[in-house]
Amino acid sequence: MLTTARCLVVGEALVDVVGGVPHPGGSPMNVAVGLSRLGLATRLLTRIGDDPHGRMLGQHLGREGVAVVPTSMRAGERTSRAVAVIGADGAAAYDFDIEWDVSAEVAIAEAAGVDVVHVGSLGAVLDPGADAVRAMIDAVPDGILRTYDPNIRGELLGPRAAATERVEAIMAASHIVKLSDEDAEWLYPGCPIDDVLARVIALGARLAVVTRGGDGCVSLIEGGAGPVEREAPRVQVVDTIGAGDSFMSGLIHGVVFGGLAPALAGGVFHPDARDLTQFERVTEAALAGAAVTVSRRGANPPRLSELAISSR
Repeated sequence: MLTTARCLVVGEALVDVVGGVPHPGGSPMNVAVGLSRLGLATRLLTRIGDDPHGRMLGQHLGREGVAVVPTSMRAGERTSRAVAVIGADGAAAYDFDIEWDVSAEVAIAEAAGVDVVHVGSLGAVLDPGADAVRAMIDAVPDGILRTYDPNIRGELLGPRAAATERVEAIMAASHIVKLSDEDAEWLYPGCPIDDVLARVIALGARLAVVTRGGDGCVSLIEGGAGPVEREAPRVQVVDTIGAGDSFMSGLIHGVVFGGLAPALAGGVFHPDARDLTQFERVTEAALAGAAVTVSRRGANPPRLSELAISSR
């Protein structure tokens, strides 16, 4: 069992401006913080400018114990941001101002020395950095767990067919893929969730999950009998910022600490009944983590002690 797993997260870090107030954000950065809070040694390869927002992000990551790959810090450049508007239901809509690029050589070198590589969101598909991310994914050595959350932002991705092709290429190279129901609808309009999950598994993933907000999640495991539904804990929603990211970090944590990562990342995957039960428990714990996050303001993932309390 991997209990001292080292994680590399690759993707954007930005400032969420909510009500005129800047907060640390960006799906990959939120996942990195979530992993660190759950006890996993985590490095973040991103792009942060040398400006007040960038210094705020650097201080935040330092406080959270996330190691930032040095090339992530860019002198003389600005930090990406997203202006969030919170609706009556607590859901957030965003207006993005993104700058994204990373070095393929650095990404490949960083990925060679870890146990888990997570890529996500705009950093995986937005040029010019997307080519470097794809090169890294293709170069990740066998046995390293690869996870992916596309966190679709359709307004930034250009033509749907080309964007879907790029997303599917990363899905095919990943062991775990997590989509929201909104991601699934954007990628495959009108397609039932069960069919979306089957498609992701057919592409090459071994565990596919679609989250459904307050309605929980549906997951499918390669070799499993069929999709499994799990309900989300009932909580008072403050806002949904970072909920999917908390689910993703909780999912990775559960797979690693449940001893499931070697099987998922291995050459042959034949889950038995005990494995399938453990995967169901992992998704329940991930839902519990997301519930903690939506019960408070902003992208504020739970610590391990909170996750344990919320799942009792």
